[in-house]
Amino acid sequence: YMEGGDQFRGWFQSSLLTSVAAKGCAPYKSVLCHGWVVDEQGKQMHKSAGNGVEPSEIIKDYGADIIRLWVASSDYTVDVRAGKNIFKQLSEAYRKIRNTLRFLLGEIEGQFDPATDAVALDELLPYDRLTLARMCEVHSVVTEAYRGYRFNVVYRNLYDYVTELSNGYLNATKDRVYCGQKDGADRRSALTVWAQILSMLVHDLQPILCFTCDEVMAFLPESMRDGQKYAALLDWYQAPWTPEECKDELAAYAELSVARDAFTKAFEEAKAAGAVTEKTSQGAKAALVLPHEAYALLAGESAVDLSEVFVCSEVSVSEGEELSCSVAPADGQKCPRCWNYR
Repeated sequence: YMEGGDQFRGWFQSSLLTSVAAKGCAPYKSVLCHGWVVDEQGKQMHKSAGNGVEPSEIIKDYGADIIRLWVASSDYTVDVRAGKNIFKQLSEAYRKIRNTLRFLLGEIEGQFDPATDAVALDELLPYDRLTLARMCEVHSVVTEAYRGYRFNVVYRNLYDYVTELSNGYLNATKDRVYCGQKDGADRRSALTVWAQILSMLVHDLQPILCFTCDEVMAFLPESMRDGQKYAALLDWYQAPWTPEECKDELAAYAELSVARDAFTKAFEEAKAAGAVTEKTSQGAKAALVLPHEAYALLAGESAVDLSEVFVCSEVSVSEGEELSCSVAPADGQKCPRCWNYR
């Protein structure tokens, strides 16, 4: 359409009229139009100006999936910008996604098969259950975005979710996975959710990062492949819960995120003031005050292990009017393996 607008419009009108006359319907289900592709400054690309982008060069430097990621990340309702700096930034986002997939595979490939090793969802530890609910919420948003051809919404939600996992759940539970008893219920609970997350990411990313997801497929347990060799042939991922079914867990997850941010801020302030000398949060203990609603969600019968969530040695929790958190050096001796103080 951009290369020869008049010729394309003539062909489009001709095919439309022919299809309507012959079969009584249009030759397509829907039509998606996009804006012009321009350079990083918003100027039209011309060979004479030397501001064009050669796809073969981008593929040579970053791989074909980067081109697909650029398309998916762009808002096609306006002019779409392309340039070396844009692709360089996208390559960093791609690296984060790829490293997360590799990280998850590191403990699943050849070690954990959901078909035989997973725990029942009602037996998951509280933190794992809340995280699985959050994953179901993200998948629901992504599914609706795909249905509406809002690929930039798909990309943004999946990229933000990967970042959220790296900074939060995966970082917090890796000690349980690395140091826990191999067949222990706690470790299997975490890996059950890791496998669900990996499966969701592969299914939801495969329309965009097809080559990367094919690479992952080669290392997945057979039970996670839907009987297929290629990611493009996978069934659409079926989340264990709908957002409506796990609204209580989602509310608790939101409160957990707020509490974790409060700890992170208090820990950084304690380090800056010299109250805590350890550079890692395992060298700290926290005293947390939760508002009534948050306390009921996080510290009730199914209390979340906040020391794992905060990646610190100890958390004492009390109920109050407002959220607050104070941090002090941890008590006891440092474990040389997990770095927690006991």
